[in-house]
Amino acid sequence: MNAHKLNAQEQEKAKFSFSGATLYGINAVIGSGIFLLPQKIYKGLGPASLAVMLGTALLVILLAVCLAETAGYFNKNGGAFQYSKAAFGDFIGFNVGFLGWVVTIIAWAAMAAGFARLFVITFPAFTPYELVLSITLIVLLSLMNIAGLKTSKFFTLAATVAKLIPIIAFAACAIFFIKGGIDKGNFTPFLQLEPGTNVMTAIANTAVYIFYGFIGFETMSIVAGEMRNPEKNVPRAILGSISIVSVLYMLIIAGTIAMLGNQILQTNASVQDAFVAMIGPAGAWIVSIGALISIAGLNIGESIMVPRYGAAIADEGLLPKKISETNSKNAPVVAIIISGACAIALLFSGKFEELATLSVVFRFFQYIPTALAVLKLRKMYPEKKVVFRVPFGPVIPVLAVVVSLIMIVADNPMNVVYGVIGAAVASLVYYFMHGRKQVPTNPD
Repeated sequence: MNAHKLNAQEQEKAKFSFSGATLYGINAVIGSGIFLLPQKIYKGLGPASLAVMLGTALLVILLAVCLAETAGYFNKNGGAFQYSKAAFGDFIGFNVGFLGWVVTIIAWAAMAAGFARLFVITFPAFTPYELVLSITLIVLLSLMNIAGLKTSKFFTLAATVAKLIPIIAFAACAIFFIKGGIDKGNFTPFLQLEPGTNVMTAIANTAVYIFYGFIGFETMSIVAGEMRNPEKNVPRAILGSISIVSVLYMLIIAGTIAMLGNQILQTNASVQDAFVAMIGPAGAWIVSIGALISIAGLNIGESIMVPRYGAAIADEGLLPKKISETNSKNAPVVAIIISGACAIALLFSGKFEELATLSVVFRFFQYIPTALAVLKLRKMYPEKKVVFRVPFGPVIPVLAVVVSLIMIVADNPMNVVYGVIGAAVASLVYYFMHGRKQVPTNPD
């Protein structure tokens, strides 16, 4: 009994604290894409892209606050799956969870491939081993995950701190150079449209791209069971991490524009070039290594989150229970093996890059039921005290649903068709496994 109690205490100690959860959230959002972001969004609107960045950050917060409230009802893994299941029943919950697990596996494969690609760009001698590098990364992270959360947590937090060093350094320097950029005229004219485009189209296209830079904030809710005091810490960490990321993104874009102006369009390494202009040649190397560490950190975070998504579904009885079984380190071994094997198979398929783009869009299909669950869970559990409650009644959840639908269609109207096909496949799997049964649910 004492040994069991001691093991439970060790497992609790291995979990993320509030500060660790916030760093995990930052790690899940900030990837290597931030180092390409300024050039991409500048192209459509010029310096006015900063205003779109601010607006997009506010839209992200609409979704984040919905996630923060729903997270307050639960103390276990699963994220949107758990919220949908509790609010709308097994069938809807399974659809959200099954598709969520599939798209996160696809996204992990893409991130592993992205790490290998960035590695060989930085160290060209390894070019012949690009596929081997990506497979090795997945295998090593899966083994690390099986060894227990304590090991994975250490590397997650270490990678997050390491990748934040160049990002924070750049953001801090940007504060001192923005005025100089204004004086040089790099922010004028403020609106610079591409020939043949109109303002609304440019805003929509830029907003979609920026939104992708924030994708990943929902991962904390998926691994809520790996956080200490999750009902309290997960909502606070979601809002805290998004706020920090928003400020860093704004400073990085503003700093890059301040240093390069419209020369951003003539370089494929805008942040590196801007940092070189700020501190000298070392800036390029610092940003390059930072990008490599950044995407490595994302892979570590995915290796923790992806298997636990599948395990959460199995733990609720909607997938075979074997998938949710854990070892002495509380690691879901079967889910880890399945997730890693599927990710490696995608690497061999050669088709995962197109699927990865779709997997990003499919994240919005997770946000919609989460926002709707806010309204339903409030009615189901009116006496439940949550750490954070979305203000203004149903207004923000409804806006969050509308924003998600706009983002799905704005990227490509065919995404709606793909979503329907995905839901149809998930529904067939559900009916094959469970027929029409409905199991009473409880967020506790």
